[in-house]
Amino acid sequence: MRASMKPAVARSAGATLPRPVPAPIPSRAATRGVACSATTAWDSWTSYISKHRGDSAGAPVSTAEADYRKEIAAAIRSTATNGFKSKYAAAAGGSAATSSRDGGAGGIADFKLSHVGDINMNELPRDLHERLEALASVQLKQALGQPHSDLDAASISFTTTDVDAALCVSGVTLQKGLDKTALIAFIATETERQASWSRLEGLILHWGASDAAGGAWGLPPQGWSASPNKVVDAGGAWQCSFEKQQVSGPEGNNAVYVLLLQLPLRGILKAGGLVFVLKATAGQNTRWLKDESTKKDFFLDTTQFPVIKV
Repeated sequence: MRASMKPAVARSAGATLPRPVPAPIPSRAATRGVACSATTAWDSWTSYISKHRGDSAGAPVSTAEADYRKEIAAAIRSTATNGFKSKYAAAAGGSAATSSRDGGAGGIADFKLSHVGDINMNELPRDLHERLEALASVQLKQALGQPHSDLDAASISFTTTDVDAALCVSGVTLQKGLDKTALIAFIATETERQASWSRLEGLILHWGASDAAGGAWGLPPQGWSASPNKVVDAGGAWQCSFEKQQVSGPEGNNAVYVLLLQLPLRGILKAGGLVFVLKATAGQNTRWLKDESTKKDFFLDTTQFPVIKV
C-alpha cells in the first residue's frame, strides 16, 4: 500500500455545521419533578445527521475513493496467494537466528550436524591435524547426504593463542546455476590439557566477512545458516556456538567442538572470505583466541574451495 494513500473522507464534509443549541437554564419558578421540553445539544446534532444522511449516501464516489478500495482488494488477494512473509525472514541468525535455513539457491535445504562419537578413532591418522581434518570431512559428507563417497574438500589447520588448541576448517562450494554456496566445517580441540575440564567450554565462533586478510569486518550476505542453530547478533558481527562432542582415541576420551556453517557466496564473500576469532567462555574467564602464527584474526579465503555442481 502506498504511503500517499489516504482513507476516504465523509462526502458531506463541505456542509456548514450548525452550532449546537444549549439547553435553557431552568427558571427557579419551574415546578420540581416536571421535565423541561427545551431542545438539548444532543437532540440538535441528531436532527442534523438525520437531515443530511440521505444526501451523503447518494453522493457520487470520488476517483480517489474508488482507487483506494481497489488497492485494498488487490493487497488482500496478493496476501491470500503468496502467504505472509516476514520482512526479515531471510536475515541470518537468529537464531538464526532468525536465519534462513535454505542457505541460498545452491545450498542444502536442511543440513544437520552429525555426532562423531561412533567413529573408530584408531582407524584415523595419529597426527592431530590430520585427524581433525578427517572428522571435518565426515561432517561435510553427512551434511551432503554422501557419507560413503570420496570428497574433495579444501582444509586449513590453525593453532590458537592463549589456549593450547588446534582448529581445522574444511569446506566445499556448492554451485547451482550461477548461485554458489560455501559449506564449511569447523573442528577444534585442546592439544594439551592443563586441567580436568576443557578450557574450550562454551566455544563460540565470532565472525564476519572481509574482502582480504587484515581487512575491515563486514556483515555477510543474508541467507546463511548454522548447525547447531545457536546464533547471536553481536552488533557488526555474528556469534555461533560450537557443539561439544566426545570421541574415543588412543589416548582415551577427548572433547571436540564442532560447527557447520553454510554461506551464500554473494557480495563481499564473492571475492573475499571469513574473518573470525574464537571465544571460549569456560568458568569465569572469557578468552578471545586468535591465530597463533600471526597473532591476528583468523582469515578463511572461501574463493579457494573446490566446486561441486548440484
